[in-house]
Amino acid sequence: MAATAALATLDRGDRRSIAILSIAHLVNDSNQSALPAILPWLVAHRGLSLAGAATLVLAMNLSSSVIQPLFGHLSDRRSLAWVIPASIVLACLGTAVIGFSSSMPLMLAGAFVSGIGVAAFHPEGSRFANYFGGERRAAAMSWFTTGGYLGFALGPLLITPLLLAFGLPGAAWLLAPGCVIAAIIWRELPHYRQARERAHHAHRQRAGRDDWRAFGILGGMVALRSTAFFAAVTFMPIFAIDVLHVDKVMGSLALAAMLVTGAIGTIATGRLADRIDRRAVISGSLVCVVLFGAAIAMLGRYAPSYAALLPLAAAFGASLGASAGVLVVLGQEYLPQRIGIASGMTLGLSVTIGGLAAPLFGAIGDRYGLVAVFAALTLFAALALAVSLALPKPAPPPSP
Repeated sequence: MAATAALATLDRGDRRSIAILSIAHLVNDSNQSALPAILPWLVAHRGLSLAGAATLVLAMNLSSSVIQPLFGHLSDRRSLAWVIPASIVLACLGTAVIGFSSSMPLMLAGAFVSGIGVAAFHPEGSRFANYFGGERRAAAMSWFTTGGYLGFALGPLLITPLLLAFGLPGAAWLLAPGCVIAAIIWRELPHYRQARERAHHAHRQRAGRDDWRAFGILGGMVALRSTAFFAAVTFMPIFAIDVLHVDKVMGSLALAAMLVTGAIGTIATGRLADRIDRRAVISGSLVCVVLFGAAIAMLGRYAPSYAALLPLAAAFGASLGASAGVLVVLGQEYLPQRIGIASGMTLGLSVTIGGLAAPLFGAIGDRYGLVAVFAALTLFAALALAVSLALPKPAPPPSP
């Protein structure tokens, strides 16, 4: 693949480090998609309403939005590589608490803790992906971001058999891969510190001044895009179950189809975004998101069919994934002197702000049905497309 060929030009140690970071991203973000996959069980066995279930998503994203700027700010001033393994364990621990809890306050606490872990991972994780990627930042960031998408995809596939075998307490088994990858990264921390020193010595961070106006436009667009994304992730399984009348396993499969193709879309555009205008990649992907989001809503309204949902969900996911890694690199180019904040905002905070709208979509679903949820998220994707057309071109670095 093109992205693989680009990464082949990197130092062998850096390729290995990007691979480890991608796996860590997978394990970390699997907790975010595990929660939507758990929601049907919580609705069935804990008596939660759709609005109450969506509030758990709100708690996870609210904690992420609170902690994200702090870690991004700190990572621009001192090395916090140890946060990467610590945050993975914290994210998995929070998910385990949700499974074991029998009361809404404890479930909310687990979602809040898991959100902190997920948020703490992103600024440092994406910073070191930037360091290890060198001049192939978009390709490296695509692989790193792909890890997150695969985590979203594998989360439902991992949690569903655990829930079937052990009930809701089976969520605690996610701690096992979390502790393993955290231990591996902990042993790699000396190499991470060397990479940071090497990057600073070589001035690998892009020269130039921070463009906060452009970054603000990007942040608004990412928030709108992520609102559509989180609504789809949260309600795709329940949409399949309630509208198309399939069981919980098939509902999780529909979510996995959307997220697996999202990972494929992320990889496919990594090399492309290193060669053409990154803004064109973003806008083009959002056009497809709008088209396929509308198609899913029309499917549920006029011709309910699970067989038709799977390819539409896959196309919708691939369209969303096509811009994922590109957004992070573009944010780092707008804020070349603050790549920790840029990474935390584009990969974390702006995304979690989008997730704060989950209760709104839950209320829409309770009142108007799940078809209306997909119609509403398509509207948010259309707004994101409109904002993306206003993104300015990053300023070129000054001549040496």
